[in-house]
This record gives sequence, structure tokens and C-alpha cells, in this order.
Amino acid sequence: MILINIISLFLLNYLKKSSGAVEYPAVLNKYFKYGMIAAGILIGLGASDLPPQILYELLSFVLVGAIIYLILYTPELENQKTLAITPLPIVGVKLLEYLIETISPSIYDTLENYLDAASIFALIWAVTMWLNHRKQMKEIEIERIFLKEQERQLKATAQQKSELEMLVAERTSEILKQKEELQEALNHLQSTQEQLIQQEKLASLGQLTAGIAHEIKNPLNFVNNFSELSVDFLEEIGEEVRKMSDSPEKENIIELLQDVKSNLVKIRHHGSRADSIVRSMLMHSRGGTGTMDPTDLNALIREYANLAFHGMRANPNPINVEIQLELAENLPEIRLNAEDFSRVILNLVKNSFDAMRDKINELGDQYKAALKIKTKESKNQIVIEVEDNGPGVPDEIKDKLLMPFFTTKRGTEGTGLGLSITHDIIKSHEGKLDIESKVGEFTRFRITLPKVRVEKS
Repeated sequence: MILINIISLFLLNYLKKSSGAVEYPAVLNKYFKYGMIAAGILIGLGASDLPPQILYELLSFVLVGAIIYLILYTPELENQKTLAITPLPIVGVKLLEYLIETISPSIYDTLENYLDAASIFALIWAVTMWLNHRKQMKEIEIERIFLKEQERQLKATAQQKSELEMLVAERTSEILKQKEELQEALNHLQSTQEQLIQQEKLASLGQLTAGIAHEIKNPLNFVNNFSELSVDFLEEIGEEVRKMSDSPEKENIIELLQDVKSNLVKIRHHGSRADSIVRSMLMHSRGGTGTMDPTDLNALIREYANLAFHGMRANPNPINVEIQLELAENLPEIRLNAEDFSRVILNLVKNSFDAMRDKINELGDQYKAALKIKTKESKNQIVIEVEDNGPGVPDEIKDKLLMPFFTTKRGTEGTGLGLSITHDIIKSHEGKLDIESKVGEFTRFRITLPKVRVEKS
């Protein structure tokens, strides 16, 4: 009969936890609290065999019956009615056993095997109904959260609309003022217009990326959270099933529960992986949020130059490149946002590989691709040079290389954002990027960073 009291305790505990999402009246919370205390007392009494068996079993049935009645006829628990149906077969079988054993023990002995079988089917029914109830409650909760989020988004949209209208008004005023000033410098009008258009494209791209990532992240959070929660519930169900007497049906149930748990663990794993990808998209759209920390520049260059090389070798159309690292010894640590600055190394090395690949396609085996990366200390500065012996950059496009969306690559091979982002990251480190090139011979990117010595304790 302890099982009936465990069911009572489980039902009350679940209802109490569910009050976190939906606020119940104070009197209901009192019922839950006192009911859990009563169930705990009955479980303890059942384990000690202190009260008369008939009285103990009667009190157990009264308690579980009161809980089921409370769920069925309380308006605030309307969504939990399927929860009341879940334990009914188990309670019914146990009540039948109690009545038959009390009235006629001989008849109980005759029907005991049938009653045990009925208990197994009742447990299967309870597990099935419990899973169905959990599914319904998840759908209700998701719908509630969705409606709440939709309302929040509507308010945010209205606020953004107001802010955008103000921003448009301010921008219009600025444009009119700029128009008057630009009349005095007509020869610069074309370049200024192009820069404005490119900046708007870049801002729109960042907003689009962040928006898409945010929209993906919300359902991903639901998938991860509910898969983890479902694993906990399956463990609870498994514990209850293991208390049953051994039978083929029990083994089948345990096996099915393990399969479901395994699937949920896989869902959680891949959901977490997708979540990390979304976080990376958000970080990229925000331009990085890391802090400036003392960094071993030589170690960072070795790591990410090697990473870029192996990435190139793993992609289609790999090339053979001789990489020479001439890194100054005893180079002091400098404060860098290592996460952002690693993208500088990756972008510059990748651009060199792409340029040298074009030269290999043109000249064939007579050309040997080589990449040289140097670091050196100069007064109050650290200098980094990334030099390749590729096709070089014509003077007429050299000044455009750092402009957003400008690319020398054919078709859709490039976005024109790599060097622009690289330039912005270097500027955020108070550094400078210079380009030297001679067509047909070499291209050299020189990065100059302020030197900040870090005292080691």
C-alpha cells in the first residue's frame, strides 16, 4: 500500500512544482503542502507497520481519492485533469485487492495472479497517460511562452519603430546639412556616396545575422531544456518500474525507457552543438566581446597560421605552400583580444593562399608558393608582416582592398568582408595596417601594434 502513498506524494509534488509556471491560490498551495506531509507520514507508518493494516489502507485510499477529486473539480487545475486519470487504474486495482482481501481472503488467494496481471497493465496505462500528460503540458507551456514572447516582441517593435522614426528624422537632417557642405567639394561626392552605401549594407548584414541567430536560439533553448527535463522524468519512471515484480513486460518497458532516454541524450548533445554555432554567429555579428588580455603573440601566430594551412589543405583545390615563420625571440606579451586577433591572422593567411592558388593555376609547376610571417620589436611598437610571393595587387585597387564588400575574387567565391573586418579589428587594438605590393612578385601586409609590456609576477 506504500505505492498508493508514493503516488499521492508524487501527484502533490508535481502540482506544487507546476505552480511555478501558473500561480495557484494560496489555499491550493496549503492543500499541496499538508497533503505531502500526510503522504509522507503514511509512507513512514507503512514502513514501520505501526497502525492497523485496515485503517492504514483506508486512510491511504482516502488521501489519494481526495487528491484526484481536487484535481478533477478545481477550476485552477483544469489543465491537469489528465494527471488525475493517470493513476486511476492502479488505485482501482489496489482498492479491489483491498476489498476482496478484507471481505474474503480465500477469494483473494484465488484471484491474486489475475490481480497482479491487472496491476502490471494498470502501471503500463499510468506510464502511457503520464507521458501523454507531459506532452500536453509541454504544448500548453510552449504556447504560453510563445504568446508572452509575441507580446514582448510587439512592444519591442513599437518601441523600435518610434526610435527608428526619430533616427530617420535625425539622419535626414544630417543628410540635408551634408548636401550643402558637399556642394563645395563635388569631386569627392561619388566616393562619399559609395562609402555610405557600403556601411549601410554592412550594418544590415550584421542586423540580419543577429536577428536570424536570435530566432534560432529560442527554439533551441526549448529543445535543450525539455530534453534534459524529460531525461529526469524517465529516470523517475524507471525507478518506479524497477519496483515491479520481474516479468517480460517489465523488461520491455525498461528497454523502451532506455531507448527513449538515449534518444533524448542525443537530442541534447546535438542541440548544444547547434547552440554553440548560434552563439558564434551572434558573436560575429557583434564584432566580438572578448577582453584585452596579456597574450603571447608568437604562440597565437603559430597556432592560427597552422590552423589556416590545415583548413586550406582540407578544402577543395589545396596547394603546396612553404611557410616560413621568422618570429622574434623574447617578444614581450601584449594586450590583445585574442579571439578577435586570431581572425586577423586567419584572414590574412587565407587571402595569401587564395592569391597564390590563382598564380599556380596560371604558371603551373614552375611557380613555388611561399608564405613568410615575421614579428619584430621596434621601439614602442610590435610589427607583424605577412608576405606572399603571389600575383601582387595593382596600385589602382590597393586603396580599395580594405573597403567593405570589395573583392577581387570571381563570382561568389568572396564576400569582400575579410580584409574590412581585419582592418576594423586592428584599429580596435589601436594598430595600423599597411599594404605593400609589386605586381607579379609579392604582397606584404604590415601590422603595427602599440607595445605594452606585462610584468610577470
